[in-house]
Amino acid sequence: MPKYNLTWQEADVQLLEALLLASGEEGGAPLHEILLMADAVDGTVLSQNEVEQGLEKLMSVGYVAIKKNKLLLTPTFLTDYESIDGAEDERLALEQLLQTKALQAENFDEPKILIKKYKLKNQYQAYLEQFGG
Repeated sequence: MPKYNLTWQEADVQLLEALLLASGEEGGAPLHEILLMADAVDGTVLSQNEVEQGLEKLMSVGYVAIKKNKLLLTPTFLTDYESIDGAEDERLALEQLLQTKALQAENFDEPKILIKKYKLKNQYQAYLEQFGG
């Protein structure tokens, strides 16, 4: 069994879309705002595992960073995102963008450490306790 999931999933696209919407002009948002946005968009409730794997993937391709208690979209993502042809369907556009990014296991080590330091598990648990899952 591979150590990492090296395929883009629907949940990764949903996470990225929620992060994009929750970030606004600040370019970042706390985890609970991102999870609430995913729910608001289409009723998606991402599991802790989906969030963790999605963040690992998005960080491994340089699209998401963690700063203090926020998840941030990187300048790399914003540049790539602006270069997408004005797709009508944002989710489809994000999915196509992610498909152009190859996932490589050797790029996952640092994101795993950063996610652990971010205390994702605790933040996800706090979200469940506050907002229900």
